[in-house]
Amino acid sequence: MSERLNLENLLEKIRKIENFEVLGYEGNDIVVSGVKGIVRMSLDDEVKKTLGELKRRRPRGKPTDRQLRTIEEVVKILINNKIKFKIIFGPKEVITRFDLDHYIRLTDKDVRIVGFKDENDGILRLISSVLSRYGPLIFLKRL
Repeated sequence: MSERLNLENLLEKIRKIENFEVLGYEGNDIVVSGVKGIVRMSLDDEVKKTLGELKRRRPRGKPTDRQLRTIEEVVKILINNKIKFKIIFGPKEVITRFDLDHYIRLTDKDVRIVGFKDENDGILRLISSVLSRYGPLIFLKRL
């Protein structure tokens, strides 16, 4: 299910740490949907109980305020250039995914970049200055 938002509503999703995908643009509106995750399947009660117990024990954490501020800046640039992307929040990290082969991970220490040759490659040239202020840019090769 998609919804039409303005930039301020989209930034509010980031502040609430909600995953989203920008599907496109219609006039001044941004067409957004939730990110589809892991497919759920039916489990028996014993398996559900065990998984629930494991989930409660695992400390997860959330992205830092600095990561959220950096992603807000990145999103503003991407929206101004009408680029489609996904934002996925993880424990102490934020992933900006452009497609299967191109994405950026803001970890708590650095910026990990996959699918780009250097700071001037494609979409990255628009946002590399913001990312380099956050931390060192580490270019990884996709396996």
